[in-house]
Amino acid sequence: MEQFHRHEGMGSGDRAPLNKNFTQVGVLDLGPFEIADVWAHGDYAYLSGLGGTPVQIVDISDPSNPSVAAMAASPDLFCSSQDVKVETVNTKYFKGDLMAVGNEGCLTGLQLWDVSDPTDPQLLSAVSQIGEPEFIHNVYIFEQRDRVYVAAVSSFFEVFSTFLYGFTIGDVMIVDITDPTNPITVGDWGAGKDGGIAFGTPFASSPPFPPGSDCTPPPGGDELCRGDDFPGVFAHDVWVNEQGTLAYVSYWDAGAIILDISDPANPTAVGTAFEPEALGSDEGNAHVAVPARGGNLLLVGDEDFTADPWGFLRIFDTRDPASSTQVGAYATENTLTNPSPAFSYSVHNVVVRGNRAYLSWYDDGIRVVDFSNPAKPREIAAFVPEGLSSFWGVYAHRNLVLGSDFLGGDLYILKMK
Repeated sequence: MEQFHRHEGMGSGDRAPLNKNFTQVGVLDLGPFEIADVWAHGDYAYLSGLGGTPVQIVDISDPSNPSVAAMAASPDLFCSSQDVKVETVNTKYFKGDLMAVGNEGCLTGLQLWDVSDPTDPQLLSAVSQIGEPEFIHNVYIFEQRDRVYVAAVSSFFEVFSTFLYGFTIGDVMIVDITDPTNPITVGDWGAGKDGGIAFGTPFASSPPFPPGSDCTPPPGGDELCRGDDFPGVFAHDVWVNEQGTLAYVSYWDAGAIILDISDPANPTAVGTAFEPEALGSDEGNAHVAVPARGGNLLLVGDEDFTADPWGFLRIFDTRDPASSTQVGAYATENTLTNPSPAFSYSVHNVVVRGNRAYLSWYDDGIRVVDFSNPAKPREIAAFVPEGLSSFWGVYAHRNLVLGSDFLGGDLYILKMK
């Protein structure tokens, strides 16, 4: 593949609005810096937040007139509802709609809520896993037979609490939530286990960290900590396949790591998805990794912090997880042509429906990419509103596409033409 290069162009502040194959159905202003990611279930959208913002539950039954129906506030002060997932659960302990919330900066990192009546959410449990302030950055609900679990990334706090010392940790917890009033951690991966980056693993020097720092590669992976521009290797997000047997963990500076979780008590690394240098950056700051086509493909949002280039959507053939290979990549024109601060023109989140990837692309809005031919993904729709925006979340729900603008504080409700 041709090596891409940046050149001077317009910055994000000069970005023009764009609407290609989208109709804006509705918009709800929730205030700047108060929404992060978005999930949808039934007639409601669930928006996580930062800076102590609770989960905001928005009625989208009339997409042209969305309204806040309720808020699910943590019992802890200054607790940020960083991530939210909602699924219908049917076990002997609980029947209804269950919401899992990953919280940052509080004592109850994982919270479970009954949202069977979204206008009246009920807290079922709020448990500390480690007995100190936690940063659970992302969660994912999955099922195995008659049991329900949450995979939770629990490493963010440890990274930043030891930021100046250059320590790292990567940790994914598997929590049995079959009885959501009594969640039980049954397994974890990372913290030195089976290729995970051990807690307290030192870098070679204080920031900036040079390539070749003292980091352990995962099974079959390349050397970690290859970048010299971001001081840390840590798990960021996790998705699980429909069978509940494989978890896809995105690592900054380590690409995506594939775990066999068919035995939730014993997660085992079985492969990696790390972009080759010839296809872009040599960083591997995987922000999110989402399976497609039953796990035969893996779509990775690459939030690299290098200038030549960053921000690709990368597509891997993962039919054999132990030898996955990149088969295609996509980036917006601004990603390829404009210098900008850090991640301004970088993919942030990815949701897959069939052969379409729905992308939140920070300053470059909402994008939809058709990957029917994984080697030649093509953009088929795009939405960038007027004025400054930074899209963190995206979700395709029914015939709607939801986008959460962190900078403007707006929930956009779109429909493809």
